[in-house]
Amino acid sequence: MTHSGIVVNRQLPQLAKLSKTQFLDRVANIQAIRRKKSDISLFISDARGMAQLEALHQAVHTEKFFTNPTDFELSPSWIPFVLAMPEPLRAWLAAYSLDEIKAQVVNWMAALYAAHCRRDSMWRKLLPEIKHAAMAYYSPYKPKLADELIEVWSRQFEQARRFVGGRACGVLENPFADNERPFLDSEEVDQSYRFTVRTGYFREDDWLFVVERDRQKLLKFYKSNIEHGVWTSRTIDEQMRNIDSETMNRSEARPEIWQAWHHYFSLSGDEVQAGV
Repeated sequence: MTHSGIVVNRQLPQLAKLSKTQFLDRVANIQAIRRKKSDISLFISDARGMAQLEALHQAVHTEKFFTNPTDFELSPSWIPFVLAMPEPLRAWLAAYSLDEIKAQVVNWMAALYAAHCRRDSMWRKLLPEIKHAAMAYYSPYKPKLADELIEVWSRQFEQARRFVGGRACGVLENPFADNERPFLDSEEVDQSYRFTVRTGYFREDDWLFVVERDRQKLLKFYKSNIEHGVWTSRTIDEQMRNIDSETMNRSEARPEIWQAWHHYFSLSGDEVQAGV
C-alpha cells in the first residue's frame, strides 16, 4: 500500500447520521474491510469506460463516491469507504479539471488513431473528437513513410498535450517514445494504460450491524431469513450485543486498505491536502 494513492469517502458520517467522532467509535474495533478490484482503462472503448473515469475524478476532487457503484462491480446496496489506486493515477486526476483530463485522453487516442492503432475499438461517441484532434495535431499516416513519421508524431504529441492543458507529465505518456514502429500492439496498449483500482466497502448487513445498529432495519433486512426459520429475532439481538467485538476479518477483507482508510479519514481535509 505504500505506493497507492488513497481516496476516502468523507460522506460516511452524514450517511449514517452520526458525527465523525461517533462514526469512528462505531468502527473502532474493525481490523479489515472487504475489497473489490476493478480494472480501469484509459483507452475509452465504451460508455462505461468514460463513466469510470468521471467517477474517479469526482472521488479524487470531492471525496464523494460513486452515484453508480455497478461501474466498479459493486452492488448498489454496498457502501464504499476507500479507493486505492496507483499514486501516479491519483496525482494526475487531482492535477487537472475533468475537461482537461478528457482533452488529454482525446489527444492520446488521436495519436493512436493517426497511427492506425485500434481505431475500431475506440468509443464511437468519442470518435468525432478523436478524429478532429488527429487531423488538427498529427501528420497524415502514409504507409511508405511510417517509420519516418514516428519522430514527427512524437513531437506533435508533446505539442498537442501542452495545447490541450497537459501542463506536466501525467500517466498518458507519449505513445511514440522509444517505439520502433507506430503500430502499437493492442495488448501493449491495453496493459500500458490499464490500472487496478481497489475499493474497500461494507456490505449492507455490515453497515447495519456495525455502523447504524438499528434493530428495526435489521429485522426488515433479515425478514426472509426469519420467515424461513434460518434466523430468529434473538439471533439479531445476540449479534448486536456482541457487535463491539466484530473485527471484520474475512477471507475477502484486507487489513492494509482498512488501515489506510482509517489513517486518512481521521485526518481533516486540510491536513490531507497539506500532505500531513
